Amino acid sequence: MALFACPRTLKRALYALVLVGPVLLDGPVAAQKLSLGSTKDQKGYWEIRPGLGGAPRAADVPFQPWAKALYDYRQSRTDLYPPLVRCKPAGGPGFFNAPGFEIVEVPEQQRVFILNIAGPHSWRVIYTDGRQHPPDLRPTYFGHSIGRWDGNTLIIDTVGFNEKQWMVGSYPTTERLHVTERISRADVKTLNYEATIDDPGAYTAPWSLKWTINATSKSQWIPDGEIFEYICQGDV
Repeated sequence: MALFACPRTLKRALYALVLVGPVLLDGPVAAQKLSLGSTKDQKGYWEIRPGLGGAPRAADVPFQPWAKALYDYRQSRTDLYPPLVRCKPAGGPGFFNAPGFEIVEVPEQQRVFILNIAGPHSWRVIYTDGRQHPPDLRPTYFGHSIGRWDGNTLIIDTVGFNEKQWMVGSYPTTERLHVTERISRADVKTLNYEATIDDPGAYTAPWSLKWTINATSKSQWIPDGEIFEYICQGDV
């Protein structure tokens, strides 16, 4: 039987690996790189409140006919819930949901970890060591993510998804899904996120969504906060 550490235990282990981490600044980004989340010197997490939004209107999404029909069916049902509600993982933009998440950068390991409070209380691993996607990926909920830095922006490229999740809202996807995410932090209280959904199996063209957490939004950066236990009960 495989054994898995809980996210809080994993988080503490990750802090121990960070010898010289990115810093947090109180004002706009200066010459130093601004961490997207916690470091060994400054912990915290991003609290998500309902209404984060960012997804386009269905009328602006370039559905293929079968995908639009499935979307409409899901929207018409009041007894049909996303897999995340049934304690299944959600990848890409679907990972960022209430109650919140934490980002931990581990430069010595050339990885970025994103820890989620909600759903199955899981985490994503983004490899920043220059590797490529494996040629024969087994489809999974999170897919396989590789990342690179463009200045202060983390660009995440993910493929290898399965078809068992609703990527954003009620939008369907296939195993041909390719997600590109861009995450940046303008200042301590501001996190910018943008994702491009490219799935030729379900859509006729790529489409994007984006959101921002800042000092005036319902969602907030919680300084010195720690992610907490959230029990997902699969009884829906």
